[in-house]
Amino acid sequence: MLNKLWLFICIVSTASCQFQADKKYADDLKGCLTDKDVKILNKATYLFEQKLKEHYENSDNNTNFYKYLNDLGSIQTLSSFKKDFYLNDESIQIINELENKGTFNKIWIEFIDDDESDEIPIAVLPEYEDPKKEKIEIYSLNPNGDYLNCINKTNKNEAIKEILNSQSNYGNIAPSIIARAMKQKINKNDFNVGLNKVIVAVGFYYDTVNLLNKNPR
Repeated sequence: MLNKLWLFICIVSTASCQFQADKKYADDLKGCLTDKDVKILNKATYLFEQKLKEHYENSDNNTNFYKYLNDLGSIQTLSSFKKDFYLNDESIQIINELENKGTFNKIWIEFIDDDESDEIPIAVLPEYEDPKKEKIEIYSLNPNGDYLNCINKTNKNEAIKEILNSQSNYGNIAPSIIARAMKQKINKNDFNVGLNKVIVAVGFYYDTVNLLNKNPR
């Protein structure tokens, strides 16, 4: 009986892994990203797709992606996403894998606020201690990264490329603003293209996972 149970678990696990491996959301990027990069992006997007399916209790993946953009851009529905939707063992593992494989730096770059360097020093009493400002690690889309360059070369959706390039040029823009802008430019059928799912997964899910993971409260 135990042998049969173990065999069943092995078969289910193998089938699940094979199903995940068959997902080729990011394969259009193979011309300018490494196979390792593409593999982890496929894995990351698949995980996010499953999170959306669970959250919305809906098996229509295209609708889920589109609804996520809509909810992310709306103050009324943004609160429906709890912290563990973003911070969980699976999502944190994806961030770790992205960093370990070198894919992370091809996507994001640390955002440096120039205003901090423009502060004017003032004379203070010796006993006065300036309260230390808590540093927050913020990352934005790398304008010179292979990921964005690759999307510009391969993605045929000009609206999405325009929004991503604006985001990378201006740096730290709230994801809700970008999500609202993107939602207005596309429809759910655009998610028939796997690469558009990758873009939403990376830019509007794992970007937040990384922010929360690097700045625990």
